[in-house]
Amino acid sequence: MQSDVTTRDIDALLRATGRADQPAAFYAVLRRILQEKPGFVFATLFVVHEGETLRVFTTEEALYPAGMRKPMGATDWGEQVIRQRRSFLATDVAGLRRAFFDHETIVGLGCGSAIGVPVVYDGRCLGSINLNHQEHVYTPAHVEMVERVAPTVVPAFLQAIHGLQRNG
Repeated sequence: MQSDVTTRDIDALLRATGRADQPAAFYAVLRRILQEKPGFVFATLFVVHEGETLRVFTTEEALYPAGMRKPMGATDWGEQVIRQRRSFLATDVAGLRRAFFDHETIVGLGCGSAIGVPVVYDGRCLGSINLNHQEHVYTPAHVEMVERVAPTVVPAFLQAIHGLQRNG
């Protein structure tokens, strides 16, 4: 794991948004950067639309498939990340247990810490970047790394939301 997200990383993400094969081109670069720093065992991205979440990217297709829609229930995590637009950090299994109904599945994948960072545009949360790693790996510094990357995700999330609005 490297120390921080660099200007070069942000530039690579921004250049990726200009490629024609969206959103796959952008997500490939995003995956590489997030894997290098802060690292993850698995990662997911989802957008929020009309009270539902849609997973638009995953590195754990078997258990957390892309394209999965579900109602956005009332949870402390959702209140913090989606409604208040504040990042989430769980450093241990107890933190996962408090935040996620599926904590046993997450722990079963070897994870014990998690980061959730809102992707915000025009004052509203479009969705979030969600990373999971082994227990006691993530710190506030890792959250800051993901927060630096989050604004670059806006175009991909707007594209996904536009598709939902168009196709229902």
